[in-house]
Amino acid sequence: MSSSSDTELVRQVYARFSEGNMAELAQLLHPDVELHVPGTHALAGVFKGLDEVLAVLRATAAEADTLTVELQEVFTGADGQVIGVDHSRGIRQDRTLDQRVAIVFTVADGQVSQLTEFHSDHAEIARFWA
Repeated sequence: MSSSSDTELVRQVYARFSEGNMAELAQLLHPDVELHVPGTHALAGVFKGLDEVLAVLRATAAEADTLTVELQEVFTGADGQVIGVDHSRGIRQDRTLDQRVAIVFTVADGQVSQLTEFHSDHAEIARFWA
């Protein structure tokens, strides 16, 4: 897959998540996909396989009263590596979230095989999901 195709795949992942379209999002993810979310909150951890990854993505959307993830930049590296930088905003009960997040995507055979999140403020994420 070319770097432009990898970039478009990552854009599609963000779009499908933002739309809440988990069925189409699932088509973009490898069956053995892994998601790495740093932190100690309930939605942090390493999630393996399509079922686990989709479950945590659904929970992420469902647990917040509002959540918007606006893709701001995409950087393409070598060997199927793509970085998406987004601005995540949300409200959950009496807590707010407003920060930039970077996700490193690994693309293999036309699907995302791994996602690793990096947060600009881990304490804010922990408070939001507490």
